[in-house]
Amino acid sequence: MNEHKQSRAKRRGDSVRVEPGESRERWLISYADLVTLLLALFIVLFASADHKRASTIASALAAQFNGKGDAPTTASTGVMPGADSLVAVRTAIERTFATNKALRDRAAIRITERGLVVSLTEAGFFAPADADMRGDALPLLAALAEPLRQSDAQLRVEGHTDSLPISTARYPSNWELSAARATTVLTHLEKGGIPASRLSVAGYADGRPIADNATAEGRAQNRRVDLVVLRGNE
Repeated sequence: MNEHKQSRAKRRGDSVRVEPGESRERWLISYADLVTLLLALFIVLFASADHKRASTIASALAAQFNGKGDAPTTASTGVMPGADSLVAVRTAIERTFATNKALRDRAAIRITERGLVVSLTEAGFFAPADADMRGDALPLLAALAEPLRQSDAQLRVEGHTDSLPISTARYPSNWELSAARATTVLTHLEKGGIPASRLSVAGYADGRPIADNATAEGRAQNRRVDLVVLRGNE
């Protein structure tokens, strides 16, 4: 009899009462599963950019999905590669700046997509058109090497010049000058205890300015040596 009444109600377009215990929100279960799968996908895609990180995250996911207990952790680095290390190095360098006014006046620190960059000004570390380091700058570089030793990240030393041409017997162009200055700094950093395996050098001449070469102030900013604590394994 009840079935007959429900059949007639359906034909008339009347709504049929949902029986107790029948949920209208069962679709949320499928939605939550979809969000979880998308999250896992993006984590795997991100991890694939670094082999070591990919292996760690893959092991963690496998442990979770297979129910084999606690997943391995990524130690102090977290999911983001080198993030904790960069923060630690920056904090240490800022402490060094706070207690060393001479270094603070001759260097600057910034964060870029590539990592942590410490810029050494030409005026603070080199004589014009020369790659030999000033005597009073050596203790400053030694003080800077101490916090840089606290990281195991790769450290690239990059020389830069302004756009004014140079031609001397020792440095025929800005290319030679920028590379020579970067090499000088690298040599002193290695003497300061930073392993050679972490170091690399590059000279960019005037190819990567950070200011306008049309002004004297801009050219002074462009004449620099950058110490780049790299993210990941570049």
